[in-house]
Amino acid sequence: MRIGFASKLAPVLIGVLWIGSTTALADEWPKQGLRFVVPFPVGGSNDIAARLVGESVRVRLGQSVTVDNKPGANGALGVESALSTAKDNHSFLIASDSVSLLPLFRPNLKWDLVNTFTPVAALVYQPIVLVAASSAGLRSVKDVQALARSKPGQISYATSGQGSIQHLVGELAATNLGIDLLHVPYKGGGQAVTDVISGHVPLAVLGAAAVLPHIKSGKLIALAVSTKARSAALPNVPTLAESGAGDIDVPQWAALFAPAGFDEAALAKFRAAIAASLAEPALREKLLQASMEISKTSPADFRKQLVSDRERWAKLIVDRKINLE
Repeated sequence: MRIGFASKLAPVLIGVLWIGSTTALADEWPKQGLRFVVPFPVGGSNDIAARLVGESVRVRLGQSVTVDNKPGANGALGVESALSTAKDNHSFLIASDSVSLLPLFRPNLKWDLVNTFTPVAALVYQPIVLVAASSAGLRSVKDVQALARSKPGQISYATSGQGSIQHLVGELAATNLGIDLLHVPYKGGGQAVTDVISGHVPLAVLGAAAVLPHIKSGKLIALAVSTKARSAALPNVPTLAESGAGDIDVPQWAALFAPAGFDEAALAKFRAAIAASLAEPALREKLLQASMEISKTSPADFRKQLVSDRERWAKLIVDRKINLE
């Protein structure tokens, strides 16, 4: 009887000890400063989101938050840098839809955001904006369509990179409008904006954060946004769908990821801190000033979105013969 009782009691004691140990670990975490790896240059939307959210998290968790920019290889260098310190339970990745789609172009990659990482939070989203140089004489999507039809394959548009979500939106819109545009990729939105303003390229398809100041100054003309609803930052700008470019709803997002296998207790504590930070009115206002809105998608639903987005874009990539070369 004593042996039987002890054998029944043992699993209970083990469970209690396990719960106690995980609770203690959550209480102790973080033991050191946090590292947010951003696979893009300083000043981009992912970098802005990382710094604003990081500052709020620093106050809440009482540890420093270092934003580590690791641009290169369409975002792959930053991802690999985050994975190199995956076991320390203090390093994270802030990445975008463009990074999530890289495995579609490079099937031999040893990572992807769906399986190699765990979503901590979908942080923010912003519309992608079709803009024209004020000197180009283009004031609507219909103007672009008419010009492109008169000069097939000669009207160019800039984006922040080959194979980026902006590139894909540009190709999707062109397909739906029945036109051919010439894609001109840049290594980031900053130089793309400069060349459009100077008249080297007549159009650009870029995240709102990169173009909003220049729209307000009159140097760029906003023709349409990529989201289903009009943007709070650009309420007078029609959507691509309203402009006759088909049923397009593509917000450009930035999300926070932890390497797969991250301690669950610590992850739960971190998610709570992120959620509390994103609920701060002051942080929301700062992000909105940069054209970014808080995402309300749960981590579980966001992971499903990553899978469906990959399936969604795979056909367009094949049909339009898009690659990273």
